[in-house]
Amino acid sequence: DGNDHACTRFALEYERANIPAKIVGAARTWKALPSNGSDGWTFDNLVGRFGDVAWRFSDIHGEMLTLRTYGKYISTAEGLTDDSPLAIYDAEFGDEDSPTSVLLDEYTVPQCFSPDLFDLALPSASDGGDDGGTDDIATCANRPPYRWILIGPARSGTGLHVDPLWTNAWVTVLQGRKRWLLFPPCTPPETIGMIEDQPQIPSSVWFRDYYEKVTSVDWPEERRPVEVLQ
Repeated sequence: DGNDHACTRFALEYERANIPAKIVGAARTWKALPSNGSDGWTFDNLVGRFGDVAWRFSDIHGEMLTLRTYGKYISTAEGLTDDSPLAIYDAEFGDEDSPTSVLLDEYTVPQCFSPDLFDLALPSASDGGDDGGTDDIATCANRPPYRWILIGPARSGTGLHVDPLWTNAWVTVLQGRKRWLLFPPCTPPETIGMIEDQPQIPSSVWFRDYYEKVTSVDWPEERRPVEVLQ
């Protein structure tokens, strides 16, 4: 429920201990939640509201598609049969100059995650300089991506990885399902397909080639992943 006692317990028992946790009811009051008497963030509703807006597919490259064009892709033979379908992975949907920034008012960060450590770590206008506006712009430019909206069809997903900034994340699914496999830190990366200097294995290919191996009775117990269907 986000009260102080629950947040303290979460920080001590889960966050500090680096243990995955499921938070029940965190999205129940969101306007984004489809079951809250509105359409919420279903794909069809987002197309109706932002169909002509271009969305990003990566933090690394700048390729973009309008949501309406993306909808055509995932409903055609190409999107339905791709081994690793394109998925929207947009970290700029909440930027002030984005037409989708209104979405920030339709969800709230769970209280136990509210302290913004990026905001504390980055320089602010009060750290120096006469032109606060310039400093604010520089601070935003130096800030790593920290919030995303992800949209994808069946078989899409993020490949196995360790967060590049070593942060912890929270994820809410508003439509469809997402399968997670969370491996203990002691797991040798090469045994689960994370090969140094090699490209990340697409999630659908990873499940095809590694899933049976890591869930078999022969897989070492200390390396057994936590599996969650969200």
